[in-house]
Amino acid sequence: MKEMVGGCCVCSDERGWAENPLVYCDGHGCNVAVHQACYGIVQVPTGPWFCRKCESQERAARVRCELCPHKDGALKRTDNGGWAHVVCALYIPEVQFANVLTMEPIVLQYVPHDRFNKTCYICEEQGRESKAASGACMACNRHGCRQAFHVTCAQMAGLLCEEEVLEVDNVKYCGYCKYHFSKMSSRHAGSSSFLPGRRSRSASPAQDKPPRTTSAPKRTPKHQNPQKPPKIPKIPKIPKKVRNSQKNPKIFQIPPKSPKIPKSPKR
Repeated sequence: MKEMVGGCCVCSDERGWAENPLVYCDGHGCNVAVHQACYGIVQVPTGPWFCRKCESQERAARVRCELCPHKDGALKRTDNGGWAHVVCALYIPEVQFANVLTMEPIVLQYVPHDRFNKTCYICEEQGRESKAASGACMACNRHGCRQAFHVTCAQMAGLLCEEEVLEVDNVKYCGYCKYHFSKMSSRHAGSSSFLPGRRSRSASPAQDKPPRTTSAPKRTPKHQNPQKPPKIPKIPKIPKKVRNSQKNPKIFQIPPKSPKIPKSPKR
């Protein structure tokens, strides 16, 4: 796959830098070449280096990407014990990395089933109808376009790109069908907001993916009901007689009894 995409199997760039060198797999017959940051290599070894596929020593026939029909390339383990391309994980929005620094394992549990039901139009155009429905497809980033395709098929056709997101400090990994890609390329020629391919950085590209946030709904305690205002305690009613006596203290006042005068004895 290295020859098909040129250079790094993830970003397709043939250049390497001191802070982000190109690393080549030493596995027998393996053509994987990746940038240190593109594959999540924490430290570049001084001796031989093997990609995860060669390191596992698993039979090549059993190693296949769960997101596309292509077997070659830079793969890593998934959370369910399978395999997936790093580039497929980057460009399908719902795919996540459990560890963004090492970029593994690749988490597939949030990918909707609808992506697995789409067919790749690039496979159909190139006579690979039997593989068009395998894996999961990404959609053309042009609003209203219904064309779907595998990430690796778009990578080999040169249809992947990055777009800067102004609201947050990261980029959006996306792709276009051939028709809309040519229109976008001519419209944004010389602009840094639309960059074909993926730029090699010293940081892990997984950090550019927006994290998937799952906020649980707040629960209201049983004794609280936000729709009903709290009950105001009732003020005890003052008896009518007491109210009247407070307004006019003379009412209901009984005059003091005059002392009894003893009767004089009869003579």
